[in-house]
Amino acid sequence: MPHDYPRLSRRRFLKYAAAFSAGAISARGIYGVLDDLLAAPPARAAGVAATRPNEQYLIDGLDVVTDNGVAVIIPPLYHDIVTAELATGATATALFTAQVRLERALAAVEAKYPPTPQGLNIVVGWGLPYFHDYLPAALVERLLPVDRAYSTQSGTRQYVLLDAIRFPSDRDEMLVEQNHVMFLLRSDSQANIAAAQHALFEDHGDPNYIGDLLSITSVRKGFVGRGFGTPSIAKQLAQAAGITGWDKIPDKAQLMLGFTSTQRSALAPDNLVSFETMPGVTDQWPDGYFAGGCSMHLSHLFEDINLWYGSFDHTARVGRMFSPRTSAAPDTVTVPNDADDVSTLQQLKDDATGGLLGHNATLQQANRVVVDTTDNYGQMRIAGTPLSVRADFNTLDNPFAFSSRPDVDQWNPDVKAAGMHFVAFTATSQQFHAMRQAMDGVLPDGTNLRQAPYNIDDTANGINRVIRATHRQNYLIPPRSRRAFPLVELLDGIHRQFLPLVRR
Repeated sequence: MPHDYPRLSRRRFLKYAAAFSAGAISARGIYGVLDDLLAAPPARAAGVAATRPNEQYLIDGLDVVTDNGVAVIIPPLYHDIVTAELATGATATALFTAQVRLERALAAVEAKYPPTPQGLNIVVGWGLPYFHDYLPAALVERLLPVDRAYSTQSGTRQYVLLDAIRFPSDRDEMLVEQNHVMFLLRSDSQANIAAAQHALFEDHGDPNYIGDLLSITSVRKGFVGRGFGTPSIAKQLAQAAGITGWDKIPDKAQLMLGFTSTQRSALAPDNLVSFETMPGVTDQWPDGYFAGGCSMHLSHLFEDINLWYGSFDHTARVGRMFSPRTSAAPDTVTVPNDADDVSTLQQLKDDATGGLLGHNATLQQANRVVVDTTDNYGQMRIAGTPLSVRADFNTLDNPFAFSSRPDVDQWNPDVKAAGMHFVAFTATSQQFHAMRQAMDGVLPDGTNLRQAPYNIDDTANGINRVIRATHRQNYLIPPRSRRAFPLVELLDGIHRQFLPLVRR
């Protein structure tokens, strides 16, 4: 049953916005109003997870609800991302000391909360600069997972972690970031996220403080509304922020573009995205150093809400978000997106001939299992099963809640902007690159719908006309057991000097 949430005034919104001070990592800023707006966190089914999975990207206890006959996963309400460069010493001793400190701090902070949406989930990811700047090349070459499929395709040795690239629809001003490390915190409770951030990054007197190991480069905050049977908090925050076009956001929308993105059948199930799961993808096996890990893409996107709703009616938005062949009743926010809804290559070419592509139809060409496959754990993965897990979330950051490089990042905290912090977990960076290229009309089989005879430009390609990426970076997400400074315990001399700790 819908909740009667209190109306959010512009004055209350601005009061919270003013409460966020530069560098205050744990401050909730404009998102603090949601604690007033929501009398209680989202209700979830009872159940207690016993342990945190070794796969950092997995969260136990996620609810599944049905909307428009479609099973939908309900992600945690709040999402924060902290990116940083390392400030620790580069010697083996300094790195190993930092490794022990970080793991103990993360474990201590997590121990206060259940490993469910009501508690706290922390994902730690490492960028290529960490592996290049702090570890010997020989060690990285020996143990960084290799992307077997891309190596075969390119004819050269390729790793699962690649630098982010500029895609055909990206503008020249888009920045490829070079952070060493990233922390993603997710919970239904803002208080849990803020307490963890305060302990880890702000409170010098806290025994779990590790802020001296880092130089924070950005703080990114946002939320994913439950939507469906509850009023859209995305719409209410957009209204309070003065976003032009806010009034056209559907009343029950999960995201500001008005559609559901967490259909269960559109997200890779259980551990499918782990390095070792699908045969032939990487050189990892279930007992490998990075088994249980995956790759992650992080980007920030501006969304032109006014253009999206002002230029296209609901039918046109469905066609652009899914395919011109997709139909949905007015006000529908959840559209089926399972294996039976995957577009064929010929259908996509027919769409292009008609002059319009759908975002999901192009993306599917690189984001689905091609043929029935038994994975390395003996589980059958049927054709059409998704290969990625999206964890994107709404934001009003412009582009971040905090930036240590305001000029470079074009940070404008005084003017709010509709956007999305896009997070995608895949087995390899190249898998994501192929998906994003397909979204731009450059398909895995080599077909380029941007060229003759199709000549589809971004104004006629899905949602490209209304989104603009400002930042991109890829990260390696180790398994939970290797999340703190991966590979450091294997540096020369560490085993002899710190043998008891290495055996922890």
